[in-house]
Amino acid sequence: FALWSGAMGRRGPLRQRKLERMAHEGALPAVAVDQKEKQKPEIVLVPEPVRVLEGETARFRCRVTGYPLPKVNWYLNGQLIRKSKRFRLRYDGIYYLDIVDYVTSDDSASIMVKAVNIAGETSSHAFLLVQVVKMMKDDEGEYIFYAGEKKTSGKLIVAGW
Repeated sequence: FALWSGAMGRRGPLRQRKLERMAHEGALPAVAVDQKEKQKPEIVLVPEPVRVLEGETARFRCRVTGYPLPKVNWYLNGQLIRKSKRFRLRYDGIYYLDIVDYVTSDDSASIMVKAVNIAGETSSHAFLLVQVVKMMKDDEGEYIFYAGEKKTSGKLIVAGW
């Protein structure tokens, strides 16, 4: 054991100096740890404005690049959105925000997505517009639905009325 460890002990420093000399002379291009260059986040698919009728689901999406992988957060009127029954957050290479559970005109808001990593941060804004659906009777007594001022469907006959 002593003979073996002594031989290895002498060869260790020699081998180390040889590797250092080769690296200095450029003969070992991969001696340094392979490290990807840090990149500031960039939103390459920006969230689009969304217009929905009351009761529909509003969906926003974005795609973010950067290294290391940025942390992405969504904000509603400046308030951080957390995953809940009302707000669904999902990622499959694209970041999604779904606002569900009967969206009303009170939910019309400014939406912001913000991406942050150690190299920097970026953000993008979109707007959510929820149109009110009205039910009115026409001249013949039939019900018609309107979104804002536009007629969105034909007559609806309500059973039992």
